[in-house]
Amino acid sequence: MLQVENINTFYDLSHVLHDVSLTVAEGEAVAFLGRNGAGKTTTLKTIMGLLTPRGGKITMNGTDLTEAQAHTVSLNGITLVPEDRQIFTNLTVFENLKISRLPVDGAKHLDDHLDWIFSLFPRLKERINNKGNQLSGGEQQMLTMARGLGTEPRLMLVDEPTEGLMPAYVETIHNVLVEIQKKGIALLLVEQNFRMALTISKRAYLIEKGVIRWEGASSDLLEDQETRMRYLGV
Repeated sequence: MLQVENINTFYDLSHVLHDVSLTVAEGEAVAFLGRNGAGKTTTLKTIMGLLTPRGGKITMNGTDLTEAQAHTVSLNGITLVPEDRQIFTNLTVFENLKISRLPVDGAKHLDDHLDWIFSLFPRLKERINNKGNQLSGGEQQMLTMARGLGTEPRLMLVDEPTEGLMPAYVETIHNVLVEIQKKGIALLLVEQNFRMALTISKRAYLIEKGVIRWEGASSDLLEDQETRMRYLGV
């Protein structure tokens, strides 16, 4: 489904990604792990069209998205759940969720969609009339993920969904990611909680200084403490 081939991404003159290649199959969950500053978020932004690589190729189901803008990438079935959330803080939970449905069907079938969202995130139903800036960090993260589902993606790029959250919210996010994948939505998951990421995913990549250093089965990485210590420090 997703094919990333030898992409090179820069910030001005700084060469951040060096020939990064990875794949995500239909309905597959893949962990994308590395230390802070390794290039994980840059990779997700490049796939999403927020950054344009200077070399390499990105395709989704055969469609070339290498130089596509983010809205085109979204229309091709990819959504990004960003680390910094970026919800509309001056809009209510309901308004944030409604906006996410506009590109799909003009929000004509919003009620059916919200039934599913609230089955995943009952807390959001309780907070439906609260504005984004009235939500806790955990609730904002739930809203960010729920908004990402509004476009009916085939692939979700999920960037550090549990960072800074209380354990109860971490468990909620874990369970939702599992349920999302059961629906056939593929995941490319960046997550500092490596055990959570590796239990959700079947395959994993390790990136260091913008270079893919390891790829293989998540179960193998769970058992390989030497490799984890080398590239994750855990």
